[in-house]
Amino acid sequence: MNNAERFIASFNRIHNHLSFSENEKEHKKPFYRLLDENEHRNPAVKKYKNDLQIFADLRNVMVHKKLIPNSYIAQPTDKVVEHIEQIEEEIKSPQKVYPLFKRGVVHFNSDDLFTAVLKTINEKKFTHFPIYKDNELIGLLTEKGITVWLANQLQDETIYLKKTLVGEIILKDKNRSNYLFIKKSMSVEIAADLLKKDRRLDALLITENGKVSETPLGIITPSDL
Repeated sequence: MNNAERFIASFNRIHNHLSFSENEKEHKKPFYRLLDENEHRNPAVKKYKNDLQIFADLRNVMVHKKLIPNSYIAQPTDKVVEHIEQIEEEIKSPQKVYPLFKRGVVHFNSDDLFTAVLKTINEKKFTHFPIYKDNELIGLLTEKGITVWLANQLQDETIYLKKTLVGEIILKDKNRSNYLFIKKSMSVEIAADLLKKDRRLDALLITENGKVSETPLGIITPSDL
């Protein structure tokens, strides 16, 4: 199979995939329109939309502007063919947040001692902790929230850490709700877009279906991406 055949085959597979996503088995919609309708569903389409439009124009010239029967007017370079095949792979199989960001998410209850949090930070270097009260999530404790709380306590010149409860800190943190739950099937690029669009977010908590009632399977922070 030469480069022209590889290019057209890859383009057709992309077209078929986007058409199937739109339930257009007969491919009645123009390719440009399929790109417009899929760019918000598939991050790879959004990422490579301009390239795909150029490839669509090239494909049309190759298929419809033949000067010699059974011969293509142009032969794409190796890099072009490799690029469209890479795009095809990303469109059909976008990388998911899980299991990439699968990790044990350490959480605490509101009546746990704050010293237990500090011990975990020291031993495991974790910096984000879901806090629960009566099995309900009441906020996300972060190193930033802890720092602000400690700074406020210094106004009294004395900090009593040994008797301080986690709940006392989280309830004073104005940013304790700066998180979102996402389902484990979400693509990495969509997750990255969420963090990019809302700079206030401290973390994305990954669960089976993105529900707050589910146990976190992993966590993504802005520094991870």
